Amino acid sequence: MKLDLVIVDDSDLWLSIAKKLSKLNPLVGRVETFNDSIDAWIYLQLTRPDVVMTDIEMPGMNGLSFLEMFGSKLPFISSSTKQRYALHARELGCVDFLHKPFSKKDFNQAIAEAHGRFCKKPKESNEEGNFKLPTRATRSRMGFLRMNK
Repeated sequence: MKLDLVIVDDSDLWLSIAKKLSKLNPLVGRVETFNDSIDAWIYLQLTRPDVVMTDIEMPGMNGLSFLEMFGSKLPFISSSTKQRYALHARELGCVDFLHKPFSKKDFNQAIAEAHGRFCKKPKESNEEGNFKLPTRATRSRMGFLRMNK
C-alpha cells in the first residue's frame, strides 16, 4: 500500500527537495505540497492523508501547532533546521524528526517508519467528527477565513 503524503514547508527549496525525494520513494503514492500553513490546515480538515510532513518554523501556523491539532489522528514527520525542536515534536506524537539538511537515506527511513505505523492500523473513514473545525471566534483570532456579513 502506497502512502498519500502531504508536505508543508514555507521554504520552496525544502518543499521541492521533499517532493522530489517522495516521488523517488516506492512507499509514497500521491503527494500534495503546501508552502502556506493555513492552506494546508484547510486541506487537512477536508481530506484524510496517510502521512503529513511539516516544517516546524512557519509563519501563520507552525509545525508544532499541526502536531497538537492532528497528531493523535495522523502520523506526522516533523522537520527543522533546529535540532532543539526534536524532543518537543516527539512528545507531541511525531513519528520521526528530520534535521535539515536531511539526506535521502534519512528521508526514506522516516517514510518507512510512518508507513510501518500507518499500515499496522486500519485507515479510519473520514466521517464527520474526525477533526474539529474551529469556531468563528477562533478563525477570527487566527486572522483567516474571515467572512463578510
